Amino acid sequence: MSQHQVSYDIYKPFGPSVLKSSVPQAGIDLVNKIADDILRDKRKRKDYDYSSNLAGNIKYEVALPLKDVPSVELLINKLASEYVTKTVKNYIDLEKTHMSYTAWLVSQYAGDFNPLHIHDANLSGVCFLKLPPGYEEEYRREDHHPTIGCLEFLGSVPNHFAEHSYLVKPQIGDLYLFPSWLAHQVYPFRSKGERRSMSFNIHLRAKDPGKAVGKGVDV
Repeated sequence: MSQHQVSYDIYKPFGPSVLKSSVPQAGIDLVNKIADDILRDKRKRKDYDYSSNLAGNIKYEVALPLKDVPSVELLINKLASEYVTKTVKNYIDLEKTHMSYTAWLVSQYAGDFNPLHIHDANLSGVCFLKLPPGYEEEYRREDHHPTIGCLEFLGSVPNHFAEHSYLVKPQIGDLYLFPSWLAHQVYPFRSKGERRSMSFNIHLRAKDPGKAVGKGVDV
């Protein structure tokens, strides 16, 4: 080898995985029906209020009883199982693992936002349920930095050698699943109307209380 040649390998051992899927329209319609029932009733909004558990500057954040939407709960369970199998199968034995869920609705209006935060769980997710009628036009007009109403994941500090940001433009029915420690934020928009989403946390616990889920590693 000459003095001007170098030998090297490039590895990519780090970087969280984000799963993208979609919820069938029937599931979206059912969740929206439940959401409408809660959000349109002042007393139910108070009874189901979940905002004290969250970081957002959002008009309404209310608990969602996921058991009332069994088809969506089953889909989330399947996707979470696939995610674990594909990403951390060497550490977590699904046969010995129980998944529990917490879900809530985020009803966001013009100027509302969710600051950079993480979740206290193993896996987390979001599914977009509704967008303001003028959102697409507003998004197209934003030609400088199109973050209007978007979800952004931040995987590291900005640098020249790796992508540190993953920006998601909301589309009704799209579902994203990610590790709960992955920092993310939601940008505001100006359009009239509601941007509605369903968020959820998944906790992985050993079926045998005396044993760990895997080799001492959480997702």
